[in-house]
Parts: sequence; C-alpha cells; structure tokens
Amino acid sequence: MNSVPLTRTALVWLATSVLVLALMLTPQTGATEEKEPPFVSGLLDLNLSNYYLTPRGVIVENSGVITQPILLLFFNLYQGEGVLSNVTGTVGIWNSIHSKQRDPNNSQFAPNWNEMDLLSSLSATFLKDWTFTFAYEYWVSPISAFPAASHIELKFGYSDHFLKGLMPRLPGDLSINPYFNIFVELKNKTANSNPNDDESHYFEIGAVPKYVFDGYPLTIELPTYLTFPGPHFYDTIRSNETLGVFGTGVKVTAPLTFIRPRYGKWSVHTDLIYKHLFNDGVVADNILFLPPHARTRNPVQVVGGLTLYF
Repeated sequence: MNSVPLTRTALVWLATSVLVLALMLTPQTGATEEKEPPFVSGLLDLNLSNYYLTPRGVIVENSGVITQPILLLFFNLYQGEGVLSNVTGTVGIWNSIHSKQRDPNNSQFAPNWNEMDLLSSLSATFLKDWTFTFAYEYWVSPISAFPAASHIELKFGYSDHFLKGLMPRLPGDLSINPYFNIFVELKNKTANSNPNDDESHYFEIGAVPKYVFDGYPLTIELPTYLTFPGPHFYDTIRSNETLGVFGTGVKVTAPLTFIRPRYGKWSVHTDLIYKHLFNDGVVADNILFLPPHARTRNPVQVVGGLTLYF
C-alpha cells in the first residue's frame, strides 16, 4: 500500500474534523436557546482498551494499550411530526492505535497506527420508534496489515417505551431496544484471511437493554447479539458453522454535570465486553494469520472512555 497518499488523506480528514469541532465549540455571542435540534451536531469519544476485538470475533491485538478514538458528525436533514419524523446523515472517522503493534510488514510508517475507517450512514425514523439505517464504511490500514475493504450495513431498530407504562413505579427508564442487522462485504474480506474466498455477508440479531436512573442520570446498557454468517464469510476450509459470534457485556455511563452545557455534554464510560466465538473459521484465522495468535474462544475486553456530545 502506498503510505504517502494515505497519510495525506488521513491528515485532510483529521484537519477538517478538528476545524469543524473547534467552530462548533466556539461560544456564539448573543445566541439564544434553539427550539429545534441544530442542523449539525457531533460526538467525540476517546478511549483506552486492553484488546482490539471486532464484533465479528477477530482478535487483532491482545497486548499493550489500544486507543480507538472516533469522531462523528450528525446532520439533521429532516424533522417532522408525520409518519416519517427524522432523517439524519452521519459522517465520521475511527482509528485504532496500538502501543505494542506487531507490524506484519516491518513498516517504518506509523508503526502503531493499525487501522483507519471512514464512516457514513443515513438513518430514517418512522412511526416514532422505528429506525432504518443504511451505512457504508471504507477501511484501510496505514501499515498494510490488511487490504483496503468496504462494506454496507442495513439495520432495523426499535426504541421501545412500553416497559415504562407496565412498570410506572420503577425509579428510572427501562427499554430493550431490539434490532436486526445485515452486513454485506463489497470489496475484500473483513473477517477471513483465505484469499480464495469471495465476499460474503452475515445476519445479526440483538438488543441493547438500557436503564437510565432518575435524578442523577446514570445509564447502564447491556448490548447483546448473535451473528449468522453466510457462505465464505469465515474461512470455509476450516469451518462452515451456522453460528458466528455471541457477544454481550455491560456499559456504564456517567455524565459530567459540573461542565457547563455551553461546552457540550461530557460523560465518562466503562465497558466490559465478552464474546464467545462459535465459528471454527475465525478461531483458526486468529491462531494462524493474526499477529497475536490468540487461541481463546472467550475473549474479554475492558474499555474506559471520555465522550463529548456537541
């Protein structure tokens, strides 16, 4: 992979993101509170972890410290009261930087910068609580750890409120938030090191149960999912199982209420993530082809982070 064009592209994305962030955080003289949501808002998450563990069960790194900052910008394209209540566009950038990067090519370029993903999506909310999201992502590796890859995702989600009515005395807000997701590879593989296998897909069913306490709005989430890979998604020489990965965990988020709202909404979070790798194909690839040579079927990841909504 040519490192110079990649470096320039990355710098352009980072510089643009920082400029937009700075402009949006600059206090506006004489500004009044808006009744409608702003046209542009965003999220910045800075985190540290002991693992780079993908949702598809790939163990990219399991030693040292990994940071995976993400910056997202949300564009409120439509807001209404009818059947279609909201349309939101999203663009962003995600990176994975490792303190003990095992460079597969002994590259001298950014040896700790394992991955950069360019993100985009379009979401439509209808009938108040149903959301359909179309996402496109393009992944590259500054150290050429993998060929550049792209994929799309089609996600249907439901933000339920019926539990609040069933349990009115509950001191907080409880919801289940089920979803169904289709992941389709467009170019190159995302969880398979066999070059003879074609692009494939997987189905995912899951839910993100959430409880928000009254008073101090501490939030607890239990994201849980199960994947069903299509043919050739994992290495079919070693595996052809119907099940892919089971994932669950707990995420606790606490707002930093001492920071004034004019500087955005700040919070801290801690995540405990567990996965069981049903599929022999991804386990074999983790052992044979990825630098950690991890044999476990039950990886556990711990994450701590600082989040800004602006």
